[in-house]
Amino acid sequence: MSTSAAAGTLETGGPASREEAHGAPGSYTHLTLYVFGAFFLLSTLIAMGVSTLIQQDRLRQRHMQDTQLASLTRVLQEYVSRTLDESTQSLKMLRIAAETLNGQAQERQRKGLQELATHSVAQHPEIAVLAIYDRGQNHPIIARRAEFTVQELPSQPSALEIPGGQPFQVQRPMQDARGKRLLPVYQFWSGAGHNESWEGAIALIDLDYIESFYQDVRLSSDDRVHLLDNQGGCLISFPLQGGRLDIMQPITNRSLHPHPDLPGIYQASFDFEGKTHIGNFSRMQNFPLIVGTSRAQAVMDAEFLEMRRRLIWAASALLVVLGVIALLIHFDMRRRERSRQTLGEVNTSLEERVQQRTAELEQSNRELMAFSYSVSHDLRAPLRAINGFAHALKEDNEEQLDTQGREYLDRIYRASVRMGELIDELLSLANVSRAPLKYQALDLADIAREIVDDLRMAHPERQVEFQAPEHLPTEGDEALLRNALSNLLHNAWKFTHTRTPAMISLSVQEDNEVIRYTLEDNGIGFDMAHAKRLFQPFQQLHAHQGFGGTGIGLASVRRIIERHNGSIRAEAQPDAGARFIFELPRHARVLRRRIRTGATRSEYR
Repeated sequence: MSTSAAAGTLETGGPASREEAHGAPGSYTHLTLYVFGAFFLLSTLIAMGVSTLIQQDRLRQRHMQDTQLASLTRVLQEYVSRTLDESTQSLKMLRIAAETLNGQAQERQRKGLQELATHSVAQHPEIAVLAIYDRGQNHPIIARRAEFTVQELPSQPSALEIPGGQPFQVQRPMQDARGKRLLPVYQFWSGAGHNESWEGAIALIDLDYIESFYQDVRLSSDDRVHLLDNQGGCLISFPLQGGRLDIMQPITNRSLHPHPDLPGIYQASFDFEGKTHIGNFSRMQNFPLIVGTSRAQAVMDAEFLEMRRRLIWAASALLVVLGVIALLIHFDMRRRERSRQTLGEVNTSLEERVQQRTAELEQSNRELMAFSYSVSHDLRAPLRAINGFAHALKEDNEEQLDTQGREYLDRIYRASVRMGELIDELLSLANVSRAPLKYQALDLADIAREIVDDLRMAHPERQVEFQAPEHLPTEGDEALLRNALSNLLHNAWKFTHTRTPAMISLSVQEDNEVIRYTLEDNGIGFDMAHAKRLFQPFQQLHAHQGFGGTGIGLASVRRIIERHNGSIRAEAQPDAGARFIFELPRHARVLRRRIRTGATRSEYR
């Protein structure tokens, strides 16, 4: 067995292959840094994105809440202003009536003012009580609705002049005997020509009337409505707990700041009923009042906090998933790195074993070559002597031998010739396995026709029809493929000598990777039960039928085809011809192998 053939069956790599098996130095560390660096970068981007979304959502929610409160404040301001306008109009009408009745009898004045006050209360549902104070504060004129019971009127305040020349004042809320909540609006009568009997009038506004409107327009159950005096002191807030007025708590932060986006609206943050409220306030133009609405900051931030919680949970879940993926990649790279290291150790061990095996094969080949030379030289000399002396004995002393002696002498001569042929075939078979391959483009059809022409010249008496395509291109070693094709054609020629005419054909069938050649004849064939022996050395299926041969030819053919990375098989039937099918690769392939010196050598396979 040749060193090149044996060592070429295993493809091992050089330094580049070992570096690929072991992995580049530091590659695992670099990849780990890249993976975790990408994870931290993505985590930072996600955190920044979530932070930006939270800030934007906070601004959006705050703007939406401010817009709602501002809209609610303006609506309530309009409603309260309209309510107070109707009340002050009633007070103005009473003043005008008092001036008109000036100079008449006091009873008539009282009667006229009483009728007008009663009419005003009936016309305006927001007015619960109208009262006219006389200067003595002894006998005020009072008109009220039946459901209100006022046992004591508010005391007369001091006159308060406001812009526009209309003296009036909004006092702190009060309750009647039934717990009805009332807002006193007092107008002081003064000026030239005024009746000296009457000093002023007061309208008690039903706060339930205002609160019912608030209940209809509020956007949240936690919304609050506040009426402040002109200095920011809290007069009343809706809704009240249990209808009591004495539980109102003052607004601790009374500094009102103009809203940056909404003109005429002021903002304030204050504590109310144990909660921090955010309020929007607006000053009324015709009254010394400030109207505002507020909402608990916890309620304002509830949707924002819920959205923030969802974003944080989603970001956390995404970071956990990315972290798990990073860890899985890290562990997978560690596993791959360990596998590469193990593979590198195995490759190193395998290379050492291959080098050791190669050395052993080279030693075996050297011994085989020495044996071949020994056979060629040491055995040939005795054979030549035997052959020569047998030939001389036959020529010089044949007449002195009897018939049996001459027969023995012929056997000795033929055996020596036969043994010489076997030695030549053995050397030829060894050369087939050991000879280096020299690939080139060939045409098997031309080679086959040349071999057949030589056979026809050697046996002109034979009638043999040979068929082959015009061209059968392939790649291979010309000398070896010519040897293989010659052995196959000589076999076909030999085993068709009983046929007239003899038929030999060479055909081809191409696939994607291989080219399949078929050499077929109409000779005596053979039994497929013995097909396994066909390609073994010194095996002859027709040794006792007078066909001759050494049994080396087909063994050489198989070795030649296998060295070309091909395969061969036979199909036949007794007395029905034989078919030899061999396959060759479409293109030659080159394998590189390392030898003990570390150099790189190429051999076609």
